[in-house]
Amino acid sequence: MKFITNTSDLAKFLNKKIKFNALIKSISTDTRSLKKNSLFIAIKGENFDGNDFVDEALSKGSNIIIADNKRFKKNKNKRIIWVNDSIKALKTISHNIIKDYSGNVIAITGSNGKTTTTNIIAKTLKNNSKTLKNFNNEIGMPLSLMDASSKSKNLIFEIGASKLNDIDYLSKILQPNVGLITNIGNSHLESLKNIDGVFKVKSEIVKNIKKNGFLVVPNDNKKHLNKWKKMRSDITIISFGMKDDSDFYPINVKIKQNGLRFLITSRLLEKTIKISSSLEGLHNVKNILSACAVHYCLGQNPQDFSKSISLSKLDNLRQVKYKWIKGSTLIDDSYNANPDSTKKSIDLLSNYNKKTVLLLGDMLELGRYKNKLHKEVGEYAKSKGISKLIAFGNLTRHSIDGFGKNGIFFNDETKLKNYLRKNITSKNVILIKGSRGMKMERFIDV
Repeated sequence: MKFITNTSDLAKFLNKKIKFNALIKSISTDTRSLKKNSLFIAIKGENFDGNDFVDEALSKGSNIIIADNKRFKKNKNKRIIWVNDSIKALKTISHNIIKDYSGNVIAITGSNGKTTTTNIIAKTLKNNSKTLKNFNNEIGMPLSLMDASSKSKNLIFEIGASKLNDIDYLSKILQPNVGLITNIGNSHLESLKNIDGVFKVKSEIVKNIKKNGFLVVPNDNKKHLNKWKKMRSDITIISFGMKDDSDFYPINVKIKQNGLRFLITSRLLEKTIKISSSLEGLHNVKNILSACAVHYCLGQNPQDFSKSISLSKLDNLRQVKYKWIKGSTLIDDSYNANPDSTKKSIDLLSNYNKKTVLLLGDMLELGRYKNKLHKEVGEYAKSKGISKLIAFGNLTRHSIDGFGKNGIFFNDETKLKNYLRKNITSKNVILIKGSRGMKMERFIDV
């Protein structure tokens, strides 16, 4: 059963009187996905105003509508509930749901690995509800919460940020008893300026963790770790990483094309935990470590984690493999990119004993470091033995400068597609990577 199943539930969590009874089977902010007996929340965005679609929502069978345009303030249609601000209404609903909820709340943030780690935890933790796909902002996170099962003992949320105060806003609503920061890296530098800005925004989660709760953090940077330890004295800090002074760290790591094999060891555990996972790449060792640490924080049996991760089908959610042009292998990692996630993808690609090709689109929102960081990625690809770098866009010219020989640049989509058709062979493994705004998935169907 979901937290909101009827207008009575909605009235309770919205702090509003609703003078009729109706079922609510689904919740949406988009009339294109509306179903009968749904709650439609009209939100004014950059390109569209949901208030303009209220009539369409009613005609499609929406039972009740939350709208914030003043023209609805004195409307006589009882199915339209007017509020001052629809996004603030979402916040109110979410806050009251969490206040009423007695289970565990796990909030996950970081520059990279959030979605994969969220899915590892969800697949290995019993009786849970997790963030809907990509619903990790001020609109999506409340929608995920409203869609979750009220019977879940564990609510798992991925929370994202592009500017200061984003994480504070979301984590203040959630009041998690376990907060996880996957890593601190070069992301959203256009608004966050530098790594210190990234650290600051991701660390906003710390002050909103419940008293006697847990914060799980990477042990990659001692300066960051020491700062986290000084932020709160009433929560427990658990670290993970490749170093043996981490609370959770791996030994005997074997990285294979069909997955990972290693042991997790910890001063907090009596025995090592055997890990056999279908996930690929060294970066996923850290994702698994952090997920295991979350299990520990929740008092779960560590051997259950070992068993469930070996039985779970944990696909590389953003590194999907296909048979491609002339029998080549394509790794589709086109969803998004920043310099750190791209380097991790290069690590994965470098494990293949074939002629490797990185098809790279611009990495956006990097501010004044954009040229330097693009060049560094090209240099890194070269150092890892990548056979060819194919660059598309504008900024990736600098990646070609860093890569040197066997790098080729395109700013014309048609010419690049023609090049791929002619030059890719069965001997190639190709990984596609680029920022969301570059729409690099357009090159999958050539």
